[in-house]
Amino acid sequence: MDYLELFKIIKDNRVFDDMGTMFFVVDQTLQIHFINFEAVSQNQKMCVGDYLKCSNALAVPGGCGTHSNCCKCPLRELVESSMREMTRLEGDASLLLQHNRDCSVRACSVPFVSGGRKYSLVIISDHTAHSRELMLERIFCHDLLNLSGAMSGLLDCMDSGNFVEISTVLKSISSQMMAEIKSQRDLIFAINGLLKPDNKLFRAEEVSDFVKNSLVPIAGDMFQVSLTVNSTLGDVNLNTDKSLVNRVIHNMVKNACEDSCGSGISFNARYRDGKVIFSVHNDAVMPLEVSSKVFIQGNTTKEKGRGLGTFSMKLIGENYLGGKVYFRSEEGFGTEFYIELPAA
Repeated sequence: MDYLELFKIIKDNRVFDDMGTMFFVVDQTLQIHFINFEAVSQNQKMCVGDYLKCSNALAVPGGCGTHSNCCKCPLRELVESSMREMTRLEGDASLLLQHNRDCSVRACSVPFVSGGRKYSLVIISDHTAHSRELMLERIFCHDLLNLSGAMSGLLDCMDSGNFVEISTVLKSISSQMMAEIKSQRDLIFAINGLLKPDNKLFRAEEVSDFVKNSLVPIAGDMFQVSLTVNSTLGDVNLNTDKSLVNRVIHNMVKNACEDSCGSGISFNARYRDGKVIFSVHNDAVMPLEVSSKVFIQGNTTKEKGRGLGTFSMKLIGENYLGGKVYFRSEEGFGTEFYIELPAA
């Protein structure tokens, strides 16, 4: 079997399409010329992010490379560095695709010159399933070990005889462990398209009550952060899954507490133009390195293995609650995460 015959077999049988691997030939502007042996018309300007349907590329008219977040895209940085240095480079990249689908890839860029112009062969392998499983395991174990350690420490104190106080705290930790298990279960179901919201009509103000009764004490006891609640909702109703709404709000509050730098945070609830808007504000400002990837799974300023909170907000808030999740982070303003839900 000669080279041309092998080439034809691979091309005709679309071997790369079935391997979870694809390759692109791109020029210095990162425009695609070939996708798995298939030529791309140069009248159809398209970069890798356009082809993969990256959420940033879809959000702006100019497509891949023109969004403000593109300057920190690890995939673009890898290919650009490879072509600039004319050396083979490889690395990992996490992307958020259309419909809030997380995607983790291993990319390899091999530059070459043809006709006096620089090109690169970019090979991408899909590692999403493995990366997702590993991250869920790390986070689940991390949170349960923390809570179990606290419980163990309290049990060691039982000899002090202060059973009433210790029993109260143990009940609180037990409730948090149950909530954590349910949260991880629902996230796994959501990622795999198996989550089934239990939609019911309820007063939107009940979410504010949840923050007052459950999250204000947690913010103070666990994070030593003051959480204030501001609501002007009145009698507005929602028709959605209240427990999932509360879960999104819980993640917003937890993230704000962890990044509060010791200052207070606020929860705000209001009605506007047929929408119920919940938001959580703190005074810290996210650096561009973080804000450009804030909803991508695994993006975090914390230790390795964290970073599912903001991703789950977006996934559950938009795909399952039918709302819109976004944020604002600016000097002089701070950072505020929002979820808009249609009022009933």
